Amino acid sequence: MVAAIASFLLEVPAGATAPPGPTTTLPPPAKAELLVDMGTGRVLFARNDHADLPPGSLTKMLTAMIVVDWLPPQALVPVSAIAAAAYPEKVGMKVGQLWPLADSLQALLIFSANDAAYALAQRVSGSLSEFSVTMQEAAAQIGMRDHPVWRDPAGLDGTEGFEGGNRVSAWDLATAARDFMANPELAGIVRMHSLDFTGPDHIVYGLSNQNLYFLDTFPGAIGVKTGLTDAAGFCVAEEAQRGGRKMLAIVLDGASSYQTAADLLDKGFATPVAAESAPDPLLPPVAEPEPTPPVPHERFVNTEFAAAPAAATDPPSLFETFRRPLSSRTGLAAEGAVAVTVGVLVAGHTVRRHRRRPIGAHSHR
Repeated sequence: MVAAIASFLLEVPAGATAPPGPTTTLPPPAKAELLVDMGTGRVLFARNDHADLPPGSLTKMLTAMIVVDWLPPQALVPVSAIAAAAYPEKVGMKVGQLWPLADSLQALLIFSANDAAYALAQRVSGSLSEFSVTMQEAAAQIGMRDHPVWRDPAGLDGTEGFEGGNRVSAWDLATAARDFMANPELAGIVRMHSLDFTGPDHIVYGLSNQNLYFLDTFPGAIGVKTGLTDAAGFCVAEEAQRGGRKMLAIVLDGASSYQTAADLLDKGFATPVAAESAPDPLLPPVAEPEPTPPVPHERFVNTEFAAAPAAATDPPSLFETFRRPLSSRTGLAAEGAVAVTVGVLVAGHTVRRHRRRPIGAHSHR
């Protein structure tokens, strides 16, 4: 009787299928994906990698590369009304403040602060429109080839972005990310899990890395950047190192961009160097954008903002003079040279040239 009942219960009706076994569900393809062996420069996998797409805050990789090559380490960054009004992600810069370059750059890359992006762009070129020209020139210098459109230094797009924002391919973003990570200063910043510093308003700012989840969860992760807007979707540029090798994944507008990046990186590490095919396309050689002509270290761009003293600071104790010839690129006098002199406060501390290390243990974000 027991055997008969068991046989009846196990019988599968005609036309029915057996229950499925366990399966592994991969995330659907992103709009664009690319995997690069950072050691050889070979592109090991690519999908739709030459399509022009909005990159979101991956833009800030190029912005940061320009900043570190165009500005001296001791530069101060004035905050204009345009920069202070940038949204939605901002560190909290206020009109009239002067921020140390170190804090501005770290806020740009760790917290992806849009106000820092705009303030830095204006500090470099004098205006957002002129910085878009600088971005185009820098992109050509490092070998971007898919005719990218660079307009907004923060990566905002649509009606929020400057002149509609940027359009860039995954290939060109991989070129930027590879060159970005070849700069030890920038690579060190994006590995930081958090940052605490005191701003010019004497407020202590505590920032968590927007890429903290990947840094904490993927073995060997060392960077680099995330981006998110309505038009761009969730975009990531992720690099990891294992066994002396480094791999870079670019994922644009993925349904699960972190997972897609992780799968690509695992695939790269599982591919021996000897198995990489000679016909695999190569990224251009690592290059660093350079001002043309070279920018004097003593410069202070002052077009879209008034040279106001930093808010809530102590009385000046030391002054340093910055001089810069103004040209038609800033929208000012096209002939001759006019000196712009600004008193710079250095009160009781030295502008930091070295980056802080991660502070404490941090939870996933």
